Amino acid sequence: MKLSSIDKCFQIIELLHENPQSLKLSEIGGMLNLHPSSVHHMLNTLLPRNYIAQCPETKKYSLGFRFLEISKGILENMDIRSIARKYLEELHKESREAVHLAVLKNKKVLYIDKINNPSGLSLSTYIGFVTDPHATAGGKILLAGLSTKEAGEIYQNGTLKVFGKSTITNFEKLLEELNKIRKQGYAIDDEEYSEGVRCVAAPIKSGGRIEASLSITGSIFTITLDRIEQELKDLVMAKAQKISSEMHW
Repeated sequence: MKLSSIDKCFQIIELLHENPQSLKLSEIGGMLNLHPSSVHHMLNTLLPRNYIAQCPETKKYSLGFRFLEISKGILENMDIRSIARKYLEELHKESREAVHLAVLKNKKVLYIDKINNPSGLSLSTYIGFVTDPHATAGGKILLAGLSTKEAGEIYQNGTLKVFGKSTITNFEKLLEELNKIRKQGYAIDDEEYSEGVRCVAAPIKSGGRIEASLSITGSIFTITLDRIEQELKDLVMAKAQKISSEMHW
């Protein structure tokens, strides 16, 4: 396969990742400005290897299970995930809320582990979920580990996407928030990403750098600001510190 065709295959894969509802062949061709015959050839290359899948009824295409196998292998080989797991379980048990472990990859916050609270609020996050970091507590923790220049490279136009009713939408205000986070050692998402959802997060460090974030997430009715102040911030910071102490990156 020529390099140009390989590049187009990657474009198709990335497009399907951005459109999890699945797409028709004509939609893929139109969105990428590719001839249908070229798209058909590349899809037929990817299909037998399970990198993409096709629904028999709708004939639409989506990402295949091969990516789950690959991502599972990557996650299992991440030292931080294996180190942190027992502390996630402890944090979940002690807080009685959902807990997340996240890292910053390609300017996005990537959730690499999660324990749900079966009796609590249903959350849209999952292992492998990615989003902009400025609207989540864990994401803001990761941004706090960057310099102003590095953060500016993520938000080059100075405008931040709105997610929840309290999302920070101005870069200068975000920098003020990050300075506050660095001083206090934890971050809060107070309905910034989703209405009715509150979160508190702490940094996991290695070699003096913030490498990941640990967070507790739940309903605003169970995670009150008073509970964060009196209990949860200290709990999540203590667990994050224990993980940090075992990091040898």
